[in-house]
Amino acid sequence: MIEVEVKASIKDFVAVREKLINIGAVKIKKEHQIDVYYNAPHKDFGETDEALRIREIPEDGEKRIILTYKGAKLDNLSKTRKEIEVDVSNAENTALILENLGFRRAATVKKDRDIYHIDKFVVTLDTVYDVGNFVEIETEAHEDEETSESIKKIFNIYKKLGIEEGFERRSYLELMAIG
Repeated sequence: MIEVEVKASIKDFVAVREKLINIGAVKIKKEHQIDVYYNAPHKDFGETDEALRIREIPEDGEKRIILTYKGAKLDNLSKTRKEIEVDVSNAENTALILENLGFRRAATVKKDRDIYHIDKFVVTLDTVYDVGNFVEIETEAHEDEETSESIKKIFNIYKKLGIEEGFERRSYLELMAIG
């Protein structure tokens, strides 16, 4: 799958939450996410613009654990990239497998995320610890699908939310490193 995504930095979420409801978005849930990023032994993901992470999402006394690979960004306007995810049952053993293969922990990113849906788009309001507040709007496309129309629709949603600046192509991991 291709993740078609645009992210914007904002000061606070008060006006955005109100506008989301006004344009028909539905709040789905709130999550706390802990992302542990890894770098490869054979190449530097910082140089290749790739990412490998284990995400833990505590839910109702349980944890959802997702191993994710993200490819390099596919355009100069958005954060559109290949994304492959698989649910795993044990974060510690998944980390041990990666580490035994020579992958090394690069950083941990923690965030609180409010998740909304509108049409085929997911809108998240992210408070990223030690980085700031962000709105992400994303959808999925097939690898052979043109993404420019989805990007155009994402920017149209941003306009309806009153967000026309602060767009950011760097990942939270990259922003954390420079913060």
